[in-house]
Amino acid sequence: MVQSGDYSSNSGGEVSADLTGLYAGYALILLAAPTFGAAAAIGLLRVWRRPAPVDPVLRSHFVFQQRTLLAAVIAIIAGAVLILVNVGVFVLFVMAVWTIVRGALGLKDLLTGQAIAEPRRLFY
Repeated sequence: MVQSGDYSSNSGGEVSADLTGLYAGYALILLAAPTFGAAAAIGLLRVWRRPAPVDPVLRSHFVFQQRTLLAAVIAIIAGAVLILVNVGVFVLFVMAVWTIVRGALGLKDLLTGQAIAEPRRLFY
C-alpha cells in the first residue's frame, strides 16, 4: 500500500487527501458498470474541476482517472443512443469490460506506488 511518506513533494495532509481522492476515484470507476453509469457520472463531476496533485505519480493517476471517466460517460451515452439501432448493448458491454479492467489496473499501480506510464492513452 502507498504510504504518505513515499511522497516528498507534498505535505502529509495533502498527500493523504490526494490518495483518498484517488482511491475514491478508482472505486467510482469500478462501480461504473454495476450502477449503469451513475458512478462514472459522479466520478467525472468529482474530478472535472479539481486541481491535479503536485506529486508526479499521483498526478498520473489523476489524469488516468479523468480520461477513463470521460470515455466511460461518452460511451454510455453513445451506447444508450445506439440501442435504438440494436448496437448499443454491444457498445455498453465492451465499455463496461474496458472500464473495469482499466480501473483495476490503475488501482493496482496506485497500491504499488507506480505511476501510470502514459495516462492519456485510451488503452493501458
